[in-house]
Amino acid sequence: MRKQTISEMLALSQRDLLRVFYAWCFWGAQQELDRLIQNYAVEKTKLEARRRGHTVTEQALADGSIKLCVQVAGGAA
Repeated sequence: MRKQTISEMLALSQRDLLRVFYAWCFWGAQQELDRLIQNYAVEKTKLEARRRGHTVTEQALADGSIKLCVQVAGGAA
């Protein structure tokens, strides 16, 4: 099995991009769209990591960013 990079895991398909664009058209402020895209990326990363058997922890930071830690199953420390 070929290993995927994080950027490949987070890559949005054309359909996903259309959904984001559609939401943007009716969403409002750029800040709200940015938050939507951030939450999408977080959830997509967590789903992909868990699907591969990894453990994911999430931490909201004071500046509004989100820290994700992925513990790779069977990986070296």
